[in-house]
Amino acid sequence: MINLRENEKIIKAVRQHSSVMAGTIVWSVLLAGLILFSFVRFDINVFGYSAEIAVGVVLIVSLVILYKIYIWRKNTLIITNQRVILNIRHNAFSITVTELLFRDIFDISFKQTGLASLLNRYGKLIIKTPSGNEIVFDKAPSPAEVVEIINKIRSGIPLDGQRPKEENDDTKL
Repeated sequence: MINLRENEKIIKAVRQHSSVMAGTIVWSVLLAGLILFSFVRFDINVFGYSAEIAVGVVLIVSLVILYKIYIWRKNTLIITNQRVILNIRHNAFSITVTELLFRDIFDISFKQTGLASLLNRYGKLIIKTPSGNEIVFDKAPSPAEVVEIINKIRSGIPLDGQRPKEENDDTKL
């Protein structure tokens, strides 16, 4: 959960591309299918517990897939009208939260490497600070759009449907 500051609004929340989970899900399902196929096809009997072992394999695979989905849902780049917040969940008990005000962003770029990233439109988002630190969000979907949104907010250009920000604006919303 994120605590927003006064007058702060979420502009965009970006999760990693869904291909992050694809490898784990495919290999888990293939492994479970191979084990179940072996038990059924070759009539493997492990001290009378074959059915329990098969159910256990399916439950373990289901838990691995649900865990990966949980981690994927928690890895988020949140763009607000005041800052950029990067939540990276390494595992169930470890999280790294990085907050950058727009004035602390020196350079923002993205990198798409490989045919899969070009076809599926995901890439590595790189945010540099004046001190030389790099904040990296890997497999960000539509990284060009994310860079464009951040650059518009940094330069004060209104996003679609918003009023331009003026320096001497005395009107209250």
